[in-house]
Amino acid sequence: MRHLPLSALQQRFWYLCTAYPGDASPILVLNWRLRGPLDVPAWQAAVSAVVDRHESLRTGFVLRDGEPVQVVLPPAGIDTEVIDLRGLPEDEREGRAAELLSGRTHRLLDLTADPLVGSCLLRLADDHHVWCFTMHHLLADGASLRIVGREIRAGFVAALDGAKPDLPDLELQYGDFALWQAEQDQAGDLAYWRERLAGAPQLQLPTDLPRPAEKSAHSAEHLHQMSQELGAKVVELSRAARCTPFMVLLAALQVLLGERSGQDDFCVGTPVAGRVRAEFEPVVGLFANTLALRADLTGDPTFTDLLRRTRTTVIGGLQRQSAPLGRVIAALGVPREPGRTQLFDVVFSMRNDTPAALSRLGPVEVEGFPHGHAKVLHDLVFDIWRLDETGMRAGIRYDTALFRPDTVEAMARRYEQILSAVVARPGDRLSELVVSRG
Repeated sequence: MRHLPLSALQQRFWYLCTAYPGDASPILVLNWRLRGPLDVPAWQAAVSAVVDRHESLRTGFVLRDGEPVQVVLPPAGIDTEVIDLRGLPEDEREGRAAELLSGRTHRLLDLTADPLVGSCLLRLADDHHVWCFTMHHLLADGASLRIVGREIRAGFVAALDGAKPDLPDLELQYGDFALWQAEQDQAGDLAYWRERLAGAPQLQLPTDLPRPAEKSAHSAEHLHQMSQELGAKVVELSRAARCTPFMVLLAALQVLLGERSGQDDFCVGTPVAGRVRAEFEPVVGLFANTLALRADLTGDPTFTDLLRRTRTTVIGGLQRQSAPLGRVIAALGVPREPGRTQLFDVVFSMRNDTPAALSRLGPVEVEGFPHGHAKVLHDLVFDIWRLDETGMRAGIRYDTALFRPDTVEAMARRYEQILSAVVARPGDRLSELVVSRG
């Protein structure tokens, strides 16, 4: 067994998990619907092979002198629990499957005792299964989900042909990243963040309900499909402004948050991959960092001017993304407030993976299975999915102890209204956008 220190990113999550022990949000989930004649032993073997391949999926945690330490266990595969629902009436199986998976994805874990990785296969019919794979966020990130999914697909297809998957050997494991990160001199990056975020006020977004003393464990999600025309105009404006669609969408969100809060200075968090070396690209682990991007709406700028400011902020942050958020917070001396996270309560994320995409693995069709896993550690998380060149789907995950569904739905409508206005008239000042509220 390997005993290793936690990475700085894991230390941050360990704090969040112990600070909010009633929150199950750190569980990452792959839920797939499998239609067709599934070779169950081949599927189980493919899952076990991926767990054996990545040390992070065989990692547990113990406390030594009150401090957490990683313990990497030797390869031993994983038991995929098979639950047969064929004994239920056909019209009840889907609901029971959703109920079972919700229980798995929202359960609370003892980080030093419970298994942090799980695999379950629900049999709804002879040719219809639902598979659920869970990982605690201390072990992995969003990019890791894609790695696990890709390698399980490859392993299953190879097993059907009686072969082994054609996967390159891993040069490094996550423990190597933790050791490497500890050796890095981040003084320059931390100095940048201290200067950039000095005196940044917390966003005071009005809530429907009083903020509880402890962070809520209850969340929901509002989904919204943006028009193809609006997506095309966002891309067009980004090209004209020599920036990215992410920057346009973030700047529009800053307008929305400034409008609702009355503030012209605040921070929004955004996740970044954090895989700063090519050797870490195929490794499952917690590499994703979060940047605190400071909005500057001072002086009633035009949206074009705000976009320039946002572009500078995003580029500067990306160039210094190796400084873990926990160390940035410590360097700034940001105080902890009951019931909220430090520096920012709103997160903006843009993703290129299409949710619930359909694919085929030999004779089996695979698609996403909705699981309602909308848990958040922050007040609001704005997600944008790039479905293709111009198509976009938006989602807002929110803390139901703070916001009502109609408020979040109104925010989604206003956000699209702001986007429509700024792509049509980027030279307008922000005050004119507020006046143009419909």
